[in-house]
Amino acid sequence: MSHLAIILVLLVAVVVIIAMLYFSFKLLRQTQQQEKSERQPKAEYRLHPQLQKELKPRENEAKVDSNKDASNK
Repeated sequence: MSHLAIILVLLVAVVVIIAMLYFSFKLLRQTQQQEKSERQPKAEYRLHPQLQKELKPRENEAKVDSNKDASNK
């Protein structure tokens, strides 16, 4: 009788370990897919036309300033 109980306990332990491995790999796969989708480049957003007009002069000023700094060195 005790041999049967030991065998049953071992079988239950093996089943639990296999189930834990299955669920851990399932969770790992899901996490990897989520990280992959987060790493993919997002579509660029569009600014409102008025904001684009305001941004262009600022970008040009920044380029001019960086060119002045480079020529001074």
